[in-house]
Amino acid sequence: MVAMAACGAGALCFVEGCRMAERKAPVQAATPASESAPAQWQYVPLRTAEQKAKGFAGGEMGQMAFTLAISPSDPNHMAMGIDTAAVYTTTDGSTSWQLRRRGILSNGVQSVAFDPKNPRVLWAAGLHSSAGTPGGAMPAENELAKYSDPLADGIYLTTDGGEHWKLVRNAVYLRRHALNEYFAFDPASFDGTQHRTVYAATHWEGLLKSDDAGATWRVLGFPKTIIHVIALHPKDSRQFFVAADTGLFRSQDAGAGFEKVGANLPAAPVLALTLNAKDPAVLYVALGEKGLWRSTDGGRSFERRMNGIPEGAADKLWVRLISSPANPDYLYADATQWGGPVPFWSHDGGATWQPSEKREDGFQGTGVYWAEGIVAHPTDANVAFHLNPVRKTTDGGRTWQYCGDGVSGFRRGTRTSIAFRPDDPKKMVFFFIDHGSVTTTDGGDTFAYVPPPRQPDLGAITTAVGACDPTPGSRKLLSAVGGWTQQRICISEDDGKTWTVQKDTAANYVFMAFHPQKPNVVYAGRGGDGLRSRDGGATWQVLPHRIRAMLANNGDVVFASRPVDAKGWVSEVQKSSDQGETWETLPGRITGSLGEIDVDPTDPNRLYAASHTGVWVFDGKGWTVRNDQHGLEKDGFGVLNFRCVVVDPTRPSVVYAGQCHSWRGTARGIFRSVDRGEHWENITRNLGPELTVWAITVSPHDGTVWLGTDYGNWKLSE
Repeated sequence: MVAMAACGAGALCFVEGCRMAERKAPVQAATPASESAPAQWQYVPLRTAEQKAKGFAGGEMGQMAFTLAISPSDPNHMAMGIDTAAVYTTTDGSTSWQLRRRGILSNGVQSVAFDPKNPRVLWAAGLHSSAGTPGGAMPAENELAKYSDPLADGIYLTTDGGEHWKLVRNAVYLRRHALNEYFAFDPASFDGTQHRTVYAATHWEGLLKSDDAGATWRVLGFPKTIIHVIALHPKDSRQFFVAADTGLFRSQDAGAGFEKVGANLPAAPVLALTLNAKDPAVLYVALGEKGLWRSTDGGRSFERRMNGIPEGAADKLWVRLISSPANPDYLYADATQWGGPVPFWSHDGGATWQPSEKREDGFQGTGVYWAEGIVAHPTDANVAFHLNPVRKTTDGGRTWQYCGDGVSGFRRGTRTSIAFRPDDPKKMVFFFIDHGSVTTTDGGDTFAYVPPPRQPDLGAITTAVGACDPTPGSRKLLSAVGGWTQQRICISEDDGKTWTVQKDTAANYVFMAFHPQKPNVVYAGRGGDGLRSRDGGATWQVLPHRIRAMLANNGDVVFASRPVDAKGWVSEVQKSSDQGETWETLPGRITGSLGEIDVDPTDPNRLYAASHTGVWVFDGKGWTVRNDQHGLEKDGFGVLNFRCVVVDPTRPSVVYAGQCHSWRGTARGIFRSVDRGEHWENITRNLGPELTVWAITVSPHDGTVWLGTDYGNWKLSE
């Protein structure tokens, strides 16, 4: 990383050890500007006021990273693979990062590797990224569809630095926390552009080998085996090691045969493997709860190397272990689901270990819980990089500096996951899946982290919905905090600085709003019913239907939905004009699993509903569907799957819809209609063509569209 320091407002300074006064947010996959070009989506990274003062553009990360790689031929080039966001790359040594996933249909990437002699050639392992099989077991063949999709998952290749990717071999990858180095290259096979002979680990098909740069593949062995690392012998490319759930293996004939080594290792998955680049007889492995081990005889025998790691950390899940190519006695190791002073470092070949002494704050502070990636600089033993967020050490692991600008992943989940203060357009509150809530008072330039209390019994700190009291000058917020499927209502009277959780309100919340004209009235949609409060959220009454929308110019009018078949494939919509006291069922039905519902803010007889069969429009007489015959598009799996729909409150003829197909892979992004839902156009633009949309919210002040994605928050103003 080129460190930067304040050098005067607006000045750019790339002197080592100095930050500029303020870096601009990295441009993400930008389209060249022209007078006729449409407006592009603008990246809105989360950063604190303190980070801004240090010159950081921001990048809260948020989604889980599986791997971090550095180019051996040009260490300014790095890449990371993320569970729901595929690949980010940097070409400036981690000063700034850019999203690079065009062509990757899988949800995420679990391993990424550079061709050793060409930083523009990268390989990636695309995966579904579901939560994983129970206990980490290998799934039965008839269960594979739960964890992998052949249209999306497998081996991807780019030859232009990540601008475009191509699936060259479908394969199964299961979500795992390990070193995740799945690719290796025969150094004798370089053709001047890339290496022709490539080894690739998979989790079902086995260990694969290609001699034509990925055009064709053959299986070398290890079928239905989860492989975590392939490591070539540094002096003899015919020799390589395979670290797998079933143990450690070595081939001495380019993969024609394998022998199991490490006879004295305890029975455990080999989650990480690193070789001494200068002494091929020395190698290290990480065995999860069994700790870190070293061999000095080429893997025949091992000794445990945990000296210096405290008692409370020794039995944690050690999943990352690397050695520096520049000085193999420099090692870094990381344990997951712990939160201690990781990574640990050693400068004596693992004879002793030391904890990291200081980590510079990211958006959420200094904490590290998951072991999400670590890589050493190829020529400087004191330099390494660690996740999450991205941090860099220049002193061999003692201290770590933030360098994650451009990597975001705080993901919103519903239309009501941004609350706007009615008396100040620059004041907003964002509510996120997995990460709680943040506030901004400057229109999104800086943010303060103000999460409600964690709810461990429900799943921790997801806040999918939220609302601001519309009374001028009020500081009251409402939200619901918990896990993905159960949350409790929480209330703050001081803009989120403190919260009170209402213990008896656990449910799955999908909508929350204050009555615009009568602020003491609040609505919440949840599970199979709804709630209404007439005292500002202090107490609640149960309503018979799941509230999904409210009429902006008359908050007495609300709408709800209910399934009419056992599978939830057919739904009806109910309307109440008296705050939920009485209900009528609107004529017609919606087919397809129902997503969000919204209503024209000026016309209670004009409604829109997102569905797996398209976008449905209600005209006061019944529902009709809009699909790929009206400008909407099928996704890469050949289906329509719409999750989000929202009407622009400043221009009611404008409607937005977002597509989501996360249980198979990425979708086709965001669509807009300017004629009340009759015709549609794709406006994914610089974020596409592949994009999963989790939430769309439109500002009632100026019509700015706020997009919630796996890559953080984006906005469009036009």
